[in-house]
Amino acid sequence: MKMRHGRTHSRPASPPPARQEPLTDSRFEDLLQRASAFFAATERNPEAEKQAAIAEIIESMEQYGLTVEDLRATR
Repeated sequence: MKMRHGRTHSRPASPPPARQEPLTDSRFEDLLQRASAFFAATERNPEAEKQAAIAEIIESMEQYGLTVEDLRATR
């Protein structure tokens, strides 16, 4: 049997210890919210975010009667 030099065999990392905290309704809801936030962050769409920001700015400008000149005057 041939041995390959330069390779080491290591044990796979052991899983983290299990939490002892019981899974209550509030803890479950917290975990669910965190998971949702994680997946939402990974599914970001920068172009859609840009369009949403533009729409919000336009809405605010209309609400307060602002113009582009008003914005430039504040620089």
